[in-house]
Amino acid sequence: MRYNLDELHWQEFEVLSFKVVQKMVSSDVQFIEGGSDKGRDFVHEGSSIDFKSDWAGKWIFQAKHKSKKNKFANSLVSDLRNELEKVFIKNELDYNNYVLVTNKTIDGNLFDQLNITFQEFKSENEIPCNNFGILSYRQLESCIDNSNELKWTYPNIISHPDFEVLIREATNYNLETRKRAWLNNIEKHREKFVYTNFFQQAYDKLYDYPAIILSGPPKSGKTFNAEILALNYSIFKGYQPILIDNAEDIEVAHEKDRKQIFICDDAFGKHSLSYRIEDWFQKLERIFSLADSSHLFIFTSREYIFRAFINFGNEDAKKLLEKIIVESHNYSTQEKLSILHRYTETSKISEFDKASIKNWEKEITSHKNFSPETVRAFFANIDTNNNDEQLELLREHIKKPDAYLSVVFSKLNEIKQAALLSVLCSPKNDENSIITKFSTICSDLSINQILDSKIEFDELEDSMLRVLKTDKIQEISFYHPSMQDFLISQLIANDTGKLREIVIKNPNQQLLEMSLFKPAENSMFVTDVGKIIELNKHDVSKLEIGIKRLINNSDLSINNAVYIFKWFEHRNHTLDLRINDAPLFNSIKGIVHEIYKSIHKKEFYFYHKDNPSSNWADLFLTVKSNSMYYGYNIDENNIEYISEILKYKREEKYYWKLVFRLANYTTEEVILKEVGKIWLNDFYKKLKDDIFELGYELFGNDFPEFNKYKAEVLEKKNPQKRKSKPNNSWYPRYINVNDRISVLKEIKGLKIGFKILNPLILPYDEIKQISDYAKNRHIFNVDKGWWSN
Repeated sequence: MRYNLDELHWQEFEVLSFKVVQKMVSSDVQFIEGGSDKGRDFVHEGSSIDFKSDWAGKWIFQAKHKSKKNKFANSLVSDLRNELEKVFIKNELDYNNYVLVTNKTIDGNLFDQLNITFQEFKSENEIPCNNFGILSYRQLESCIDNSNELKWTYPNIISHPDFEVLIREATNYNLETRKRAWLNNIEKHREKFVYTNFFQQAYDKLYDYPAIILSGPPKSGKTFNAEILALNYSIFKGYQPILIDNAEDIEVAHEKDRKQIFICDDAFGKHSLSYRIEDWFQKLERIFSLADSSHLFIFTSREYIFRAFINFGNEDAKKLLEKIIVESHNYSTQEKLSILHRYTETSKISEFDKASIKNWEKEITSHKNFSPETVRAFFANIDTNNNDEQLELLREHIKKPDAYLSVVFSKLNEIKQAALLSVLCSPKNDENSIITKFSTICSDLSINQILDSKIEFDELEDSMLRVLKTDKIQEISFYHPSMQDFLISQLIANDTGKLREIVIKNPNQQLLEMSLFKPAENSMFVTDVGKIIELNKHDVSKLEIGIKRLINNSDLSINNAVYIFKWFEHRNHTLDLRINDAPLFNSIKGIVHEIYKSIHKKEFYFYHKDNPSSNWADLFLTVKSNSMYYGYNIDENNIEYISEILKYKREEKYYWKLVFRLANYTTEEVILKEVGKIWLNDFYKKLKDDIFELGYELFGNDFPEFNKYKAEVLEKKNPQKRKSKPNNSWYPRYINVNDRISVLKEIKGLKIGFKILNPLILPYDEIKQISDYAKNRHIFNVDKGWWSN
């Protein structure tokens, strides 16, 4: 059989049957919810599209799922008589057509038995129902064959060879290696996917909006649902899947003439907000300006991080974000039972243990700690050498779902622990970066006997780690963030110890996000101590080693380097320490000076030259800000690669931003030599034309001096300064202009900035006064569907 319908939980089969009946009979077929259905799963009144198209009147459909282990023939016959009794005798309902829907293939003998059962019941009870029909596996198979929507809503029913063929047939582009590894991983785990209302809401929301946010507590299935949804769109609708690690990468990967769907997991930060609030809203505004029917975005975020984010936003932003959010709470009772059933039935535990768990399934699924990840973690870490009953182990696991992490970690040998720490500390999660970090940590731990590093990671796959592979390893990450949380909790709980020392000597951005220096006493700021790795004066020497390793790591991105400098600007490290712990502040100042020296060197440029201009521009802006906090001079001769980078980046979209941010680090003569007067004049002319175009559209030819308007004001004619309303492209074009003006304002004190900005500032100020109105108008009309974004 092409589709594994036997493996579905009965509740999943019921929903699948409903969707099939809607396609074969009528989209008006109604699903009867709840336990008081009176024997009715779905009902319809009218004619049929395809199935029994000569029938009419009132229809009733009863879905019956039978597992492959059952002797289903007798069971189906018995169930049919019981259901007929419930519908027509007990509840005295009136229907013209009765249809049995089943996942089983019905042979001639069974068809005759079922038909005789119906006819005998009809004759004995004189019911007015004249027609009896069966939708069996073969009809369901035919319908699924013709519906890509059904295939990708239930990817777990597709047999392995067919799944691979469908991917190859449906993808008309050559997948990058990382995307192939991602698809391989989904193929490996798709049998665990359970269709839920959460998935359907996300699917529907993405149809209505080009960007959605899947938000919810840890372990609630956000990432898995986002992956299946993206897979659906990439294969069924021809979108190119783009996996995004940093928000800055979106504009680089965006292709105007290609259908793309971006998946941004933990978009706003894994443990806390990864950017300042104001920075995030600027980034989102740019991202949403790219979103349209051909460019879709799926963000996931832990609920507490996302709520913290929108609570700091303005009301307009909050209203927009709340419209596109899909909450992963509140799986229904039946959905929880389906999830437990799927993991139980696909596991390697004994039939006795499976039956025991089924008998206690209601207690297990009603526990407050039940979640998709909690169940997955249990079955992924089953100890086959443990003779205890799996039911009791599962019940204990549900009570303390993270307790297994401590047990598993403590049982690992030192090399395996080092492997997990390398995943925790690596700046990237590709194979080379993690293997390199693994080697460094093993050296820190004085571990010398390692025969094959890859074996250590392979042996942790599917229990603690998720390993994406093609012909080789492409990506290694913790299977779930809770595993990372566990390791970090050990750091928070222990002020001393080898684990803490190793991590401080090997930090990455995520670890820095959770770390803060604290003064010896009298801190000015209250922090959530339970979620912070507190650093002190004893950690300075180890952190200096760690920061040097990080900034000189060839796998570091420019975005990571930006964050390092911003981390040192945190109020705890500047204002708080300067006032309350000057010796510690001076020690940190020494580290900052060292990382500033590191980014001067040509070696730094060599490893990072292919990072986009916009990221380099952000780095130079951040370093300038950092220099004011820590009192070091930006010497004109410090950066060794100014000429090289200005030549190399010349054709990039945000080259202009790099040019003007670098103006703080060199002389006007160097800029003129490397960039040229022609380029600067063209930039000025283009910016001027864009400003005047926006102005003429609103104000007419009276812009920008407004001589006619001023004269009419003097004549007391009550003139209208603005002649037209902003159209659907006005505000996005204004954002583009505003970006350029903002960067020029950063260097208005320099001759090169003043020359360009000064003639344009008054015309710009005129259109800026309209920008808030234009923004609100744009959001309103896009929201109503009157404008496309």
